[in-house]
Order: sequence, then C-alpha cells, then structure tokens
Amino acid sequence: MNEILNNKNSDNRFTCALCGKAFEKKKSIQEKIDGYEYLFNSEECMSMFKKLADLYGDEFRISICNDEQHISNSILASVMLKEQEFGKMKNKAEANENETFEIIKDPIQVQELAFKLAWSSENEILALFSTANAFHRQERMGILPKLREMRKNNDKLKIRILTPFDDDINTISKKFRDEWDIEIMNLGEPSRFRASILLVDRKFVLYVELKDDTKYTSYEAIGLSLFSSIRSTVISYVTIFETMWKQQELYQQLSRMQKQIETYEKINKQLNDTIVDLKQRLSK
Repeated sequence: MNEILNNKNSDNRFTCALCGKAFEKKKSIQEKIDGYEYLFNSEECMSMFKKLADLYGDEFRISICNDEQHISNSILASVMLKEQEFGKMKNKAEANENETFEIIKDPIQVQELAFKLAWSSENEILALFSTANAFHRQERMGILPKLREMRKNNDKLKIRILTPFDDDINTISKKFRDEWDIEIMNLGEPSRFRASILLVDRKFVLYVELKDDTKYTSYEAIGLSLFSSIRSTVISYVTIFETMWKQQELYQQLSRMQKQIETYEKINKQLNDTIVDLKQRLSK
C-alpha cells in the first residue's frame, strides 16, 4: 500500500503526519510504516511517530491522520518558561483553541514542564514509570515531599503512580498509602515501552522517552518527549494507564488467591498426614 497518509492544505503544501506543520513535499522526509507512506517535517517527528505507532497500533494511526488532530500552537515555546502562559492554556474557555501537540528535545524544559503540570493539578495526577530507576530519579528531584504537600492542601486530589517496585519503593508505597492516601502500584516487571508518562486532570499528557536508565539524573536519562493537550491523545494515554492499573490490580488479587490456595493445600496436607499417622497407630 503506497498511499501517502497526509493531506494538502489550500496552498498545496503538505502537513507532517505527527505535528501537522505545513511544508513543501520536496523538504519533507518520507517513510513507510506498517505498509503506509507518511511525510514528516523532521527526523524527530518521524522517530516519535514510530514509537507511538508501536505503542498502540492502528488506533494511533487512525486518530493522528485526522486533520483535526494536526494542531500547532505557537505559544508552546514560552509554556516551558512562563507560568502566566501556562495559566492561559488552562483557561477552560480557551481549552479547545489552545490544544497543543509538540515534541520537546531539551531535557531541562521537559523537567520544568513536568513540575509545572503536576503542581497545577486540581483533581488528579496519574504517573507511570517504566523502571524503578526512573522513579528514584524523580524522588531525588524532590517530588515526593511536594506530592505530600499537595495532597495535604487538597484532600480531593487523587494521585496514582505505576512503577516497578524495589524494596525502597515498596516501603514508600505503604507509607504513602497509609498516611497520605497516595496510591503507588507495583508494575511488576519493567514496562515493555521505555518511557514515563504524566497525566494531569485528564487534560494534559507528557510522554518522556527513556534513553539511558543507568544515568543518575533525569536530565541525562531522558530522550525525546511529547506534550499534548489534544483530548483524543490525552484520553488514549489515560486508557493505557487505566488498563495497566486494572491489570496490576487483577494480578495482585490473583497473587493473594494463590497464597490462600497454597496455605489451604499446606494445611490440608498436614491434616492428611495426621490422619494417615493416626490410622497407622490404630492398626497396630
């Protein structure tokens, strides 16, 4: 299938399959992905498109190739640095007009944006870390005391975190659950996709690629990042998070049931051994 899944605009210019920016075809990058030809205006867009397409397949391809998803926002550059610009983006009356989809390469801007998004939350924070090291890098950035403070100041704020556990995270999760009603769920094995995801109030998503998990700081560890306030994109990531959360809840229930079964089998074996022993004694 050689159809190019990009539309021309009124000026006969093509749009990038990911970010929607217009360009002349001769200045584009053409790539065949899963049997379809796409045009991109940069290597970064092409790389991120491949990662997202691999993450959730045809659903992403169908949604991202809809013209309505190609929304560019010129104020995003200042969103990373200026709090007042971020406030404008959160204005409910302007939400639809300010929908944004952008790729960020600067790790310092990514970390600043992550903090600003989280600290501005009103109702819900969902966070997913694909490795325990990724969780600890944010712990070293001071995120845990801040989450406690936010939960203390807003008892309606729901905070859920998915991450693979180690002994330290297991201890932290119990303390946060019991004292602050902040849920940290064991993701089990490291996630198949190497990234962290932050979702705030189901309005904003920040997807951060994990480049090198051996690094000590987030600035060294992360790669390309995606920020979006496009509703269909945000809801897609919410669905991923909720599916993984429910899956881990089920695994934990099954694990508890398995332990109960093992305990029952052990008791049953002890009873059978006792009965056999009594029978042998009575037969003598």
